[in-house]
Amino acid sequence: MAENIMGIFESHAHYDDEAFNEDRRELLKELPEKGIEYVVNVGASMESTKSSIALADEYDYIYAAVGVHPNETAPLTEEFIQYMKDEALHNKKVVAVGEIGLDYYWDEPERSIQKKWFEAQIELARDVKLPIIIHSRDAAKDTYDIMKALHAEEIGGVVHCFSYSKEMARRSLATGFY
Repeated sequence: MAENIMGIFESHAHYDDEAFNEDRRELLKELPEKGIEYVVNVGASMESTKSSIALADEYDYIYAAVGVHPNETAPLTEEFIQYMKDEALHNKKVVAVGEIGLDYYWDEPERSIQKKWFEAQIELARDVKLPIIIHSRDAAKDTYDIMKALHAEEIGGVVHCFSYSKEMARRSLATGFY
């Protein structure tokens, strides 16, 4: 009797992280052999967005999400938003915008900067018609308020780093997010 084995889809990875510098090539080569069919490597800074795209371009089974994590938004620029937009429009391996959002745990950079770039990256996702990967920590109300104000339900995606109440989970699910 033949087994019907389905491969794994790793939807949120950071294989560009320095923790993998010593054995990245060996590890990535082994993933398909271990049953991992697809990987989305998620951008978390301007640098890691570029390296996520590079990994996606190099490996058939790796795809990229372009985005800047809330704690990395201080140096973000309109020029980089345009770079991400261009990649998302012209590179078929870019499949999402993320990891974007709000993170008040460290509270850096200041909240107004995080909010500005969260909103800009939601609009980027809308423009390129890709789902978003939202990182939200200790910022439930502000995250939800921005999602609601910018009609994120029209975009869809995932709320990542979620540690909120059942009510907040219901709100996220009701807006079409996982």
